[in-house]
Amino acid sequence: MAETNEQGHAEVDIETTVVDVDGDGVADGASETRTTVADVDGDGIVDVVERTTVTIVDVDGDGVADVVQQTTTRAYDIDGDGVPDIIESVTVTGVDADGDGELSDDEITVEETVAVREDLLADDNEAEDKAD
Repeated sequence: MAETNEQGHAEVDIETTVVDVDGDGVADGASETRTTVADVDGDGIVDVVERTTVTIVDVDGDGVADVVQQTTTRAYDIDGDGVPDIIESVTVTGVDADGDGELSDDEITVEETVAVREDLLADDNEAEDKAD
């Protein structure tokens, strides 16, 4: 699916996978990945890429999800050179450790990572040094 307006262009791609590990006809796991690519300013260079993957796994085969994980990764091209300048990723994982069919707060973890191109950090540090 693609959408264009006066300022830019965006495309979304969705891929879904369902897995039946034991061949009983019941899904043991499913995963959906949604990728969005956007040229925000309309210059033909991708400015933002976002990929979100949601995975659900039924470990014990009872038809209830035991593990649910969502990972969202975004890459930003700030300076318009076509190379990601900032990449951020957030992964939320829920594991039904006690088998009650629900995810309580102590069964959910969140991991976040941000990476910035070193040359941009160097430029930023030089600007701060000049300001002092």
